[in-house]
Amino acid sequence: MIELAQVESRLALFAEGIAGRYYHIKPSSEFASRRLVIEPDRAALTSDTLLLPDTLDADDPAFYRVLALEQLGLAEFGTLRFTVTEARRRITGLACFDEPDLAVRVSDFELFYQHVEHPTVLNRLFALCERARVNAHIRHHYPGIKRHQDAYHRHLVAHMPVGDLVSVSGLLRFLNACLLGAVPPEFEADPVGRSLRQALESTASVGASVYDAAAASLACYELCEPFIVFHEAELHFPDAAKLDDPAHWLQREARLEDWHEELRHLDNQILAVEMIEAENVLAAEVNNLVDGDVRPEDLHLRALQNERDTMARRMDMERSAIRDATGKPRPRARSYRYDEWDYLHRRYLAKWCRLFEERLEPDFSEDLDALKRVIINHRPGVQRQLENIKPLGFQRVYRVADGDELDFNAVIQARQDIRAGHTPDERVYSRRERVRRDVCAAFLVDLSASTDDPIDGPESAPLPFDDDDVPNLRDPFHDEPYASAHGLGHDPEPRRIIDVQRDAMLVMSAALEQLGDSYGIYGFSGYGRDCVEFFVAKEPDEPFTRATLASIAGMKPKRSTRMGPAIRHCVTKLLRSGNALKVLLILSDGFPQDSDYGPERGDHEYGLQDTAKALAEAHDKGVETFCVTVDRSGHDYLKRMCPDSRYMVIEEIEDLPEALTKVYQTLTG
Repeated sequence: MIELAQVESRLALFAEGIAGRYYHIKPSSEFASRRLVIEPDRAALTSDTLLLPDTLDADDPAFYRVLALEQLGLAEFGTLRFTVTEARRRITGLACFDEPDLAVRVSDFELFYQHVEHPTVLNRLFALCERARVNAHIRHHYPGIKRHQDAYHRHLVAHMPVGDLVSVSGLLRFLNACLLGAVPPEFEADPVGRSLRQALESTASVGASVYDAAAASLACYELCEPFIVFHEAELHFPDAAKLDDPAHWLQREARLEDWHEELRHLDNQILAVEMIEAENVLAAEVNNLVDGDVRPEDLHLRALQNERDTMARRMDMERSAIRDATGKPRPRARSYRYDEWDYLHRRYLAKWCRLFEERLEPDFSEDLDALKRVIINHRPGVQRQLENIKPLGFQRVYRVADGDELDFNAVIQARQDIRAGHTPDERVYSRRERVRRDVCAAFLVDLSASTDDPIDGPESAPLPFDDDDVPNLRDPFHDEPYASAHGLGHDPEPRRIIDVQRDAMLVMSAALEQLGDSYGIYGFSGYGRDCVEFFVAKEPDEPFTRATLASIAGMKPKRSTRMGPAIRHCVTKLLRSGNALKVLLILSDGFPQDSDYGPERGDHEYGLQDTAKALAEAHDKGVETFCVTVDRSGHDYLKRMCPDSRYMVIEEIEDLPEALTKVYQTLTG
């Protein structure tokens, strides 16, 4: 028995290497949609996710790669580029049918199936023919998968029922056996079976297109039609009453790209007509020929604009329908799985939480100049405190009078000097000295909905500049006149918790840039164990730029507070940094809570225990942790969640920047 969770991370790398883009790997049972139902033992593909069975009753993990590659082949080898218009042009037999006129928007696949009396049967036949074609392309372009695919097919054949040639369900099982390379010998001489097999094999070549598969499936349908009965039980189709399939929605999404091209073409036409009209109006004004009549150009322009608006509305409706069926796409995110501590049963729930990591969307609409003034006003005081921190890193110094090791180069040089009759240098040792800092810090900011609450405390006055402060021309924050650094404008909106947290991050960033420490800034939120959101404003190896400033400005209140997975993910990042000292500072405004953080929604103890376990794991891995909260009742739960002296409750929220500085100095000094 193989579990998907065991190979999920490797499959994500495999899929990214094949497709050239990242796909989330999820079990089919996790997929939830009001329109689609995916069987747990089936694989499927959406716009950004590979859905695979939770478990495989086999002992070869490569079978998951076979399933993944077969799904990725739908996008790579032209399945999703199918259009019913092109199919009617290429397939002679299809043009004999009336083109279906459906009242609802459907995919081109479904339009193709609706040409016949029994669309479900044609759906299944097309799936088999297209799978044979895609497999042929896969084996040609990725020959390394052949032996794994053959082994997987043998595994399927060993567990599949025997088909017959007297019912449509038996014919479909027979075709499936042909696809897997296991034709029952008793069916070799049957004319129907032979014709079905020939039609299927005609698509199993690299030269075949998706329209060849459609033509073959239509030929198979004509052979199967006499065996079709109307009783649903005879068909044995899991989706007998349902034609929806994720591939159909992918095809509709691919069709949106064609509509985008048409929309751009209409925009260009409108622009050209507007330019011609402007020239005509100018010429008419010069010749005093302007009158009140409606010109043909006006009518043409109005018709183009109406057509453009109609297409734009149609695209919005289609995009909404696709998102409703397949879920919210996360094309810029990567997903990770983390354990969760179940304190009720004293055990870990393996791979229980799914965390999505994505970049914070920069918010250039914010007043970045005001944010820069926050940095200019507060940084000098913070920086003066941080400059007292001593270096932590070690570096070996050579040619010293005493040390813990011999400097062999110095020893050899001394021996040569003695043989040459010169006075040797007695500094033949080396030792390790603290000459530089080796710190990586991670700031993890709570972006829960409660951070949108206003604060009651008065705003602190800006710190004045010293008389000897000279602007550094290389400093990106000193690009304004000196006078602009004295005082902040009064914000008509009340200051919120998120505003102060954001300002604290800005001040700390500016100070740490001068100190030279490596640091990252992250936010977290989410809703439910399958949707923990982890936002990246700055990674430790990235410089602080205007885009970083805009990303921090983009920190907005979002959803719930599931701390455990966010802490574990942050610790993973710190461990990968390779720095000697690793520090994690968590900024929050309340205790951890989420919709399903525990068996009962109101059970806050479960979230506290999981967060405490995550902090203990971080300590065991050598990460220094500290929690800062602006919740004045935080003492009640922080003393049970955090180690002693590793938490702080801020009474006045405006003291947060100074408090963060002291905490950081204590942890790294």
